[in-house]
Amino acid sequence: LLSGTWAERPRAAMAKWGEGDPRWIVEDRADGTNADNWHWTEKKATKWSDKTLRDLLPNLAAEGPGGKCRITEVDSITGDVIANCRKGKLIFFYEVVIKLKWTGETEDGTVVNGTGEIPNLSEEQDIEDIDFNVKLTSDETSERRKVKDIMRKQGGELVRTQLAKWLRMLKEEYATDMVKPAKNGGPAPPSAGVLAPTKAEAKPAPKKSSPAKTTKSNPKFSDFTLADEFKCTAMDLFSAICTQEKVQAYTQSECKIDPKVGGEFTLFGGNVQGVFEKLEPGKLVQQAWRFKHWPAGHFSTVVLKITEVDGKCKLALTQKGVPDDDLESTKAGWKNLQWDRMKAILGFGSNLSIF
Repeated sequence: LLSGTWAERPRAAMAKWGEGDPRWIVEDRADGTNADNWHWTEKKATKWSDKTLRDLLPNLAAEGPGGKCRITEVDSITGDVIANCRKGKLIFFYEVVIKLKWTGETEDGTVVNGTGEIPNLSEEQDIEDIDFNVKLTSDETSERRKVKDIMRKQGGELVRTQLAKWLRMLKEEYATDMVKPAKNGGPAPPSAGVLAPTKAEAKPAPKKSSPAKTTKSNPKFSDFTLADEFKCTAMDLFSAICTQEKVQAYTQSECKIDPKVGGEFTLFGGNVQGVFEKLEPGKLVQQAWRFKHWPAGHFSTVVLKITEVDGKCKLALTQKGVPDDDLESTKAGWKNLQWDRMKAILGFGSNLSIF
């Protein structure tokens, strides 16, 4: 049996050094390894990134109406950062979580302390889409919340700017020695040194926004009102807006709801995000509300007023500061993706509620 498979297979001649055999491609490299940068090589950048981010992020300061704040330290950095080279192209993979501490003062000099977290620093996210979650560790007051908002908005933009700088340093400084020179110390092959796009850079432009929306120097904003009627009690409707399990049920998508003043929320897998500003059970919900693709730091104001009459509820919505490009889709989203589904799934369109 062996004679028909292995024994009779012709042997390939050995490549001979110095006779021009193309299989000796390592001769084209000054150090005789990884010719033309063809093979996959890897360089861990986790420790370098830890040190670099700890240098870049502390002492970022922001100030605005209500007070001022400053990042005091990087509490922890977890995850991995890896640079790869293949065919002379540099490719980067990273998945990092960063936790920060910050301090500030209200306008009257009251001290404010808090924490910040970057939960999704990844090659799958554009830097401008990186989340910056901010919390208070001091007792919460309306004045301290103003400082928290400054850190979340202005501070968040400063953090993203520094993350972009880290990424640029990773690509242009740390990893360039992975692309090896050709023989006799000559230049690397033509493709070498070209930075391959990361996943985030290579992916198609997301449908959520067109360049025209994000590059307008003077975007226009509008306000609108909507109203609808639900067959439920005022507390049932309030609970449906503010309870994570119920919101997830009728939106049929991933969400996070922290139903307290200053608590944050995300809907539809993070495409809608914001903060609860006022909560009056059974009466009112006010939110700082934005789509993920809106200009960084811009939030609209949403006020939802609940009125109960004869066993039915009227829900009146006012939303201020919506970019004109998203005005119609925002209106449609409230009706089609939230209220109509709330009626169908929670039973608020009939006399039967399943919650």
